[in-house]
Amino acid sequence: MNTNLALDYPVVELGITLAGTCGYEIHDGLVTISIAEIANNRDADNISGTLSVELWALPQPYCGGEFDGIALAGNSIGELYGQYFLANCRYEMPFQEPGDGMWYLVLMLREWTETGYITRDYINFTVPYIVSSKPTIIRSDESNVINVSFADKKKTVRHKSAKKSLSTKPQPSTVSLNQASLEEIEALKGISKKLAENIVCERPFASLDEVLKVKGIGAKLLDKIRQFITL
Repeated sequence: MNTNLALDYPVVELGITLAGTCGYEIHDGLVTISIAEIANNRDADNISGTLSVELWALPQPYCGGEFDGIALAGNSIGELYGQYFLANCRYEMPFQEPGDGMWYLVLMLREWTETGYITRDYINFTVPYIVSSKPTIIRSDESNVINVSFADKKKTVRHKSAKKSLSTKPQPSTVSLNQASLEEIEALKGISKKLAENIVCERPFASLDEVLKVKGIGAKLLDKIRQFITL
């Protein structure tokens, strides 16, 4: 189960706000979001538009305004009268796993207006949410058979209590030396961790032959892995 809490967060504008401790738990394809308080601090006769609680994955922490990310979960909570609030909110929703990479999760409180939903308040969860997979490529010297084994995809939130295994997604049978992670390059047969680090330091490469400039990579080794690599 992945758990994360946030206590301190910026207020986008005085009006529709989140307050108190907020957090999320991910378990069995579901995410449970807990919010201490959702409040409409506007005048008593000011009824909000339809409100929505949404969890998003962004490539960097949210700082307000427009954003580009992946919607992980969302729940409509209806309208809220001015000077009223909802306390001890808890919403369980289907969770959409983001792709491989390091993500910053943000909880948004959004309001429906004539121009669409507008973010009224938000909370950035400071602990990065990381999804990764590591393929292992093995070639038999006695045949032309190539076996590609994929480790179970794991999502890791850098939190002592956060561990969860997910199903594997199909991956390409070749490794891009210009784009692959250190671990993916190291998974190539014949490539040590030190060689993988040297490759990462020397990239990008304009051609596969340029890989020969990497310290520790000779023509024989390059020929051996050439069919497993791309740019």
